Formats: sequence, structure tokens, C-alpha cells
Amino acid sequence: MTRGSTPRQTSLERNIIKYAWYKVVTKRVFLPLIAIQLVNAGQVTVGEIAQIAMITSLAQIILQLPTGYFADRFGNKRAIVIGALIAAPSPLFYIVMPNFLGGLLASLLFFGGWAFQSGAIEAFIHDTLIALKREKDYTRVMGRSQSFGLIGNIILITLVPMTYELDTRLPFLIGTLSLVAMVWLAISLADPHIQQHRRISKNPLHALRAIGSIANILLFLFAGFMAAINSKSGEYTTLLFQSLGIAVTLFGAIQALSSLLGAGLGFITHWFDRMSARTFYIFDLVVTCLPIIVMGWSRDSFVVVAASVVLLAYYRIRLIVVQSKLLASMEHTYKSTMLSALSLFTPLSEVAAVTILAYFIHSEGYSSGYLSYGLAVLGIGMVLLIPLNLALKRR
Repeated sequence: MTRGSTPRQTSLERNIIKYAWYKVVTKRVFLPLIAIQLVNAGQVTVGEIAQIAMITSLAQIILQLPTGYFADRFGNKRAIVIGALIAAPSPLFYIVMPNFLGGLLASLLFFGGWAFQSGAIEAFIHDTLIALKREKDYTRVMGRSQSFGLIGNIILITLVPMTYELDTRLPFLIGTLSLVAMVWLAISLADPHIQQHRRISKNPLHALRAIGSIANILLFLFAGFMAAINSKSGEYTTLLFQSLGIAVTLFGAIQALSSLLGAGLGFITHWFDRMSARTFYIFDLVVTCLPIIVMGWSRDSFVVVAASVVLLAYYRIRLIVVQSKLLASMEHTYKSTMLSALSLFTPLSEVAAVTILAYFIHSEGYSSGYLSYGLAVLGIGMVLLIPLNLALKRR
């Protein structure tokens, strides 16, 4: 306990430390082995693995808003704990039932649990900072926690898969222990009780009206599309690298480098929050699209890899700033619903983003395809950005 702080303040400050650890233990440290385990142990086909991914994505879309409203209605901490309890046993299915049904159940449980936590955990930390009178530190706290999580994830996702050679069950048992630690952290969080003190009666229709302003919808469309561009631009990067003669053995190192740069950016995320909302969204568009254009325009392998690393690193911290801008403009109590709605537009936009990218690559090849894709999404982003900036100016 620091001098002059009350026991309640101390417990709330510990939430920030616990959240940093939460960012480590929520990762699926066995992720690289899921497909291998399902194919080798359960004879699951590549097509069935794709079906699992598709069904899980659909379930996430369906659950996103209801779970966000649940958090606002019944409390963020309750939603976080329920989500952790749902997700915790998911890795065990890769041991006891490594077939299509087991893989599907494991995926649904993990991402179903994550749906309860997504939006709720960010709103919970925001409420914690309000209670501590540190609301302006949101991007600083979230950025540093993201950095801690990325560094921890690099270490774990490197070491844990090595245990597969000793026993094929070990990585999934370690993953289960990691998620059990997440349950403990969720239960031990000190509730700031910000939402409860407002004593506002909540109902789903009111929630939809509260988050459904024109400015919010335009922001969801723009932010979701930018996130989709970032996430889906990596679908063909390994093939682009290969076409430029980059050795396959370097792909893992490139991924690790992007995580390290993302961890570094996490320590300065609050710098981006100093921009006004309208300025940041212009910056977001440029920093998202320019690396893609460079990846397609350049034939220099070093330049292409550097652009890819910058794109992936920025993707790891951009959502924190978008959330901060959104939370700063809120005038109602539906924080979790709002943040869940923000997340909902990403998977919806990913369908459009990957379709556009696949079309250009099929038509023009990898390098030219990425160049056309970058220019196309820059144009679409500008179309989405103009009405958003007008709406923000009016608000």
C-alpha cells in the first residue's frame, strides 16, 4: 500500500497489475499445435478445420452484443468471471476428444468465453481508472499491459509447443493451467462499482438506442474496416514473401519481430491519444494502408518485410486508442455494449477485406495484387472517413 492510499485504492491499483498478467494468461499458448493435434490424433480434415473456424466466427458475431449488454446489466466483473469459467476447460477437448466435435467444442467454449470478456474487461479497467481519478491514463495502462502480454506470449508460445515432443498432451494441459490462472485473476479483481452507483434501469432497447447514433455507426464501420484490413492483410503475406525469395525459415522470426515492435509501441500508445479524434482517424487510415501499398510497390525483400512488421505491430495497439476516443465521448452507461458493438464490426468487415484481397491477388499476382489492394482500401477508407469526420465535427 502506498503512503496515503486507502485499502480500497490499493486493491483497485492492483487491478492494473492483474490486468497485465491477464493479457498473458488469456493467450492460447498451444495455438500452433491445434491443427496438428486435430489432424494427427483425430484425422480431422483441412476442410473440417475451416468449418470449425467458420462456425466459431458466426457464434462470436451472434454473442458479441448480447454478452456486452449482459456485462452492462449484471456487472462487468460477473461477465469476466463467467467468461473465464466457460473458456478454462476448452484446451482439454484437444486431449480427450481430438476429433471434429471436440475441436468445435474447444473453439466454441474459448471464443464464447472470450465474448463475455470482450468489452467487459476494457470497461472494467476504465471504471477502475475513473474510481482512481486516473481516467486519462487509459491508453497508457492498456498499452503497457498489451506490451507485457505480447512479451509474455512470445516466450510462452515459443517454449510451450516444445513440450509436444515429450507428450502430445502437455501443451494443452499447460494451456488449461494458464486459463485456470485467468479464472483466479478474474475472481480476485476488485470491483470499482461505478456502474452500480448510477442506478439507471437498463434494457436492451435502450442500449441499442444509446449506442446507435449516426456518429457511432460511422465510427464502427470505419474502425471495423481498418481492423479487418490489418488482420486480413496477413492472409497471403507468407506467399508474397516466398515469391520474393524470402526463406520460409524466417517467417517465425518476422512474426516475433512484429510482436516485439508491437510491445515497444505499447509503451508509447498514449502518445497517439494526444491527437484529436478526427486527426487520429486520418492517421489510422494512412498508417494502415501505406504499408500495404509499400508491400505491393517494392520488390526489395527487406522493404516488404519492414512494411509488414510495421503493419502488424500497429494492429496490436490501434484498438486501444479507438476505444479511448470512444469512451471519452460517451454520455451513457452502456460501455461494454458499446465496446462489443465496436468489436462486432471487425468480423463483418473481414469478409469484405479478404474478398477484395483475394480478387486482386488472383487477378494480378502477389506484389501487384497487394498494391491494388492497398490503393483500393485507401479509397474505401477515405469514403468512410469523410462522413465520420463530419459527424464528429457536429458532435
